[in-house]
Amino acid sequence: MPAHRIILVEPELPENIGFVARAMSCFGWSDLAFVGPAPDPSSAAWRTATLGKEILESATSHPDLQSAFGQARTTIAFTRRPHQKGLVDLPDMAQRLPRLEAPVALVFGRESIGLTSEEVLSCDFACQIPTSHPTGSLNLGQAAAIALSWLHDKPAPRPPQPGKGAALASLREQWVRQTLERSDALELLHPARREAGRRHLAALLRRLRPTREELRFLTALLARLTGDNPRHKAGRTPPEN
Repeated sequence: MPAHRIILVEPELPENIGFVARAMSCFGWSDLAFVGPAPDPSSAAWRTATLGKEILESATSHPDLQSAFGQARTTIAFTRRPHQKGLVDLPDMAQRLPRLEAPVALVFGRESIGLTSEEVLSCDFACQIPTSHPTGSLNLGQAAAIALSWLHDKPAPRPPQPGKGAALASLREQWVRQTLERSDALELLHPARREAGRRHLAALLRRLRPTREELRFLTALLARLTGDNPRHKAGRTPPEN
């Protein structure tokens, strides 16, 4: 099974990157991903990482958060701001973890502004680390260490059936592509909004995790709503509701 992952979105201080890698090495996590460039070996990140240098060496870099999720089946955004998703306290998230699908990705934002609302929405959960000060914000390295201390030694999340997750993910991506192709043919979506639409649909399906049967239902429903039903075009009378 793929390893759990930590994702750092555009981190600004190399020292904090090293502290995150150091915490990961202490708690047995090894998969680190960046949205944006990975630190250069000459940066201070390698000095503060100590035993986490191998984690930095194997870290991956990605152009956006969606691609940084990789094979993660559950994604958890860490934020202090109130959010429409609702915030789950870290101790409560630790209790839920054994019931969530593995592998898990923990997502941390920029030191200056954290994660954007869109980035939080693209994750399955929004999690906060409770502090005495209601608006206090922890250092990135501290936040990662505290999160890992709560989550590292819990029972391993139940893995999905072999191959099932990858097959469904491929099917969902195919559904997004076919839906956008239909919207282009029917001129339902402005061309300039196509890429944004793809991201929104992909994020929505990631959160909803529809089954194969549910995707078939959505396909048939959209075809009827848009009048793009092959049976209707063949001159057959649509079934009565």
